Amino acid sequence: MQEIAPGVISDPDILGGRPTLKGHRIAISQLMGQLAGGMSVAEIQDDYELTDEEIQTILAYAASVVKEKDLVYVQHP
Repeated sequence: MQEIAPGVISDPDILGGRPTLKGHRIAISQLMGQLAGGMSVAEIQDDYELTDEEIQTILAYAASVVKEKDLVYVQHP
């Protein structure tokens, strides 16, 4: 197991090493997908028994990943 960000781990024995919230077997990408799909933060907290701090950890990790990626802007005619 390796902590790849505060509160986020990668462990080959848990979901094939996908980033997960420490102490849970929940992929960060799954939670972000649910948010993007329209679930509210409150619904996710209830479904997975997450604290406000854990939600902030998920969002901070997702923001850091997006920030690291190079973006290419394409101008549409």
